[in-house]
Amino acid sequence: MTHSNQYFEALYRNNDDPWGYDFHWYEARKRQICLALLTRQHYPKVLEIGCSNGHLSMHLAERADQLLCLDASDYAVQLASQRLNGLKHVKIENRRIPQAFPNEVFDLIIISEVAYYLSLSELHQLIEKLKCSLSEAGEILCCHWRHEIQGFELDAFRVHQYCKQNLPFQHYLSLSDPDFMVDLWTVNPSTLAQQEGLI
Repeated sequence: MTHSNQYFEALYRNNDDPWGYDFHWYEARKRQICLALLTRQHYPKVLEIGCSNGHLSMHLAERADQLLCLDASDYAVQLASQRLNGLKHVKIENRRIPQAFPNEVFDLIIISEVAYYLSLSELHQLIEKLKCSLSEAGEILCCHWRHEIQGFELDAFRVHQYCKQNLPFQHYLSLSDPDFMVDLWTVNPSTLAQQEGLI
């Protein structure tokens, strides 16, 4: 078991909600901001990397025909499975990314609060996977906590800068909150207003 796997298993072993998703307005607000930044109301096929106990997954499930949620923690997968129980269009799998990245094409890929737990080499591998994993109308949303996370090689600034330098897609927008940062990339270079004939 790797350092990051041990870290997460220990977190979930002691607490079903280690980041306070259930009760922090900060977390609820951040979820709503990320959802509002997406350029499409609905997506045929969505991948969520690092689903934790499934809070964001519930919202993504409402906007997807198919949703695949991944987490490296057995505990997190069990909790997310309980939360999304009965949603037949949702699959939740225990996978470590980038090593077990699915060999599929998606219309939306969410990478939220997880990439700074990778090594720089793993982040590079993840980006290589992302390059061939989006549909012609696909997009990637990346969101991370800006403050210090001890014991890991990367932080939000390094992750987002590295993605900006290496993802070959259109960088659609950045949002910089004092506590978190969000970036969105799209395959389609047109803005939403252009796509809807407003310009």
